[in-house]
Amino acid sequence: MNKEILKQVIADNKVEVSNYQVIERNFKYEDFGNYVFVGIRRSGKSFLLYQRIQQFLKSGTGWDEMLYINFEDERLIGMQLEDLNLLLEVHFEMYGKKPILFLDEIQNIDGWEKFARRLADNKHRVFITGSNAKMLSSEIQSTLGGRYIAVNVFPYDFTEFLNANRVNFDAKTLLSTQGRAEVGRKFNDYFHFGGFPEGATLPAKRNYLTSVYQKIFLGDIVARHSIDNIFALKLMFKKLAESVKTPISHSRLTNIVSSGGSKIGTNTVIKYLDYAKKPGLFYPFKTW
Repeated sequence: MNKEILKQVIADNKVEVSNYQVIERNFKYEDFGNYVFVGIRRSGKSFLLYQRIQQFLKSGTGWDEMLYINFEDERLIGMQLEDLNLLLEVHFEMYGKKPILFLDEIQNIDGWEKFARRLADNKHRVFITGSNAKMLSSEIQSTLGGRYIAVNVFPYDFTEFLNANRVNFDAKTLLSTQGRAEVGRKFNDYFHFGGFPEGATLPAKRNYLTSVYQKIFLGDIVARHSIDNIFALKLMFKKLAESVKTPISHSRLTNIVSSGGSKIGTNTVIKYLDYAKKPGLFYPFKTW
């Protein structure tokens, strides 16, 4: 990995993150904690890093004491575990200081957890994000040995959604006909399209959701697990989406998918459901 490329990436990120208009989320950080944020794609993990960086900037911590890297930057393609220490070397060459590290989508680097453990052992402050498909909270806790606080990040709740859309939600607003109508319209949007931060203010929310779903479906599930029976998987997800809040057993789901024209076994259904839970596509609730 070329140091000059890293320097350019670091400089570009500094400008981008500083200027990004963050809608602050209600999250409180421990003063000296290291964090790993995991969650469904586009749930706002990177936004939490931006928010924390901007909080540090407001409190007087400068960029000479912080380092932000997004490992989905195409300029970092080919970066390996042995290259990660170059981040510290380059920052020290630029500023001569030990940085607080913000490592976005670090799961793209195989073996990243070894570097993360060493950072924590050397008393670095570290904030990490990653996709749930590769970084389940339970795996993080065992892999990082209690050195990091794992936080599951979900899309906006309704109050955050209103805040992103600059809609007041207080007693005065709800007392007016116009205010209640506006809150009602936004709730209809939220109910049908959810609270993904990047899509919260978009007029074409359905298109945005479709793109997120396709990325999870094709990337985190089909490609990651080398699934051949894509038709059965699509049909299973469709039936699950139609059965929200309705109890459904593995055997019944198997029968539904099989009757739809794609023969499938119960063990395969159980396996497919596990694949869907890892990237956060479904959150099952058990009934007793």
